Amino acid sequence: WRHLTDLSEKVPDLVEQFGPITASFMGDYVAFGTDGGVVVVGDYLGRTKAVLRSQATATYGSVSALAFSEDLLAIVAGFSQGHVVVWDWAKGTTVSVSRPAQPTDSPETIGHPSGTAIASVGFIGKSKHRYFSSSASGHVLYHHIVRRIITTMSTVWLAAPESGPSILFEVASLPCGTYECPLDDVGLVAVLTSTHVTVLKTHHGVEQQFRLSYQQQQQSNVAGILKHKFSKRPYAGSIAWLPALKHKRPATATDPAESEYALPMLAFSWGSDIHVLSIQPDYEVAANGEAMNSMLSRVRFEREAEWTAIEDVALCRWIDAETLVYMTQSQRIFVLEIEQLQETEISKSPPSYIAGQPWTTLATGIEAEPSYAQAMSVYKRR
Repeated sequence: WRHLTDLSEKVPDLVEQFGPITASFMGDYVAFGTDGGVVVVGDYLGRTKAVLRSQATATYGSVSALAFSEDLLAIVAGFSQGHVVVWDWAKGTTVSVSRPAQPTDSPETIGHPSGTAIASVGFIGKSKHRYFSSSASGHVLYHHIVRRIITTMSTVWLAAPESGPSILFEVASLPCGTYECPLDDVGLVAVLTSTHVTVLKTHHGVEQQFRLSYQQQQQSNVAGILKHKFSKRPYAGSIAWLPALKHKRPATATDPAESEYALPMLAFSWGSDIHVLSIQPDYEVAANGEAMNSMLSRVRFEREAEWTAIEDVALCRWIDAETLVYMTQSQRIFVLEIEQLQETEISKSPPSYIAGQPWTTLATGIEAEPSYAQAMSVYKRR
């Protein structure tokens, strides 16, 4: 914790030098974005490693989202006017710029609406040339930087706003884990809205792998017949991937310590309900039961656990393969043990003590819970 405390003491100096902080991302390095369109990369000792800005980014609005690539060599930033920029931050060079769609553009133009903030960004797997971006208006894009004789950008839709009052809560890509897993090569991206959770593969073409509709059921007894009706859509939600993990099983009197391998899992919340899905690679199988080839045909999802919190869940994140941490609407923080389905409250902050990003409400006018996606990181020093 000393490193985080030292870093916190440096933040006022960053604000004085570069302006108020509007986005952050914490990994092996930490990145801050400001309301002047500046991205500052530093370490946990408070030392500045890079300052990323230009005359162009000064016109893109505030930095609204940030993420590092798996190898930490690239950083992607989203801006409040709808731009998305990728940098090689160590060299200070711009790799790509995705500009928003203007009202005068043709209907076939793919881009976030101009003037709508980018709510989240993230690299996909180990690549620093494939990434997603989502805007507060409900648009989700997949970007692929293609390097040949000249560098080009391929951009396709992953999701667009649905009809009716639907809210985009969060988008997340499956991160790499601690061992080589076949699912790492699929490029899975999960999209959570107030009406659906959808998982798509992005490598070798975009294809839907899983989709679940929101159905909060209320029982009513009419003429002796048990019926269900659906209540209003949730106004808070979060989604989090657990990557493939290799870990040591503790030794016992009869069994030595062994390595165990956990496949990825997906946790998401709708309102106060938390759902956990296990994920399995699915291969084409011949009549004799053997896999026909090494290519995945599909990804299979199965319900692993469900839990109802005391109030709406605003953010959930994995600590390890057995434990989730989640924060409720009133900023109470709980740890949930998945196997035992046992929760423990570990923190209770004063209301509005933790700052969220209200981009969705500003873009849609719907009173949605602010996004806390960049307000909490599971910190584990290597």
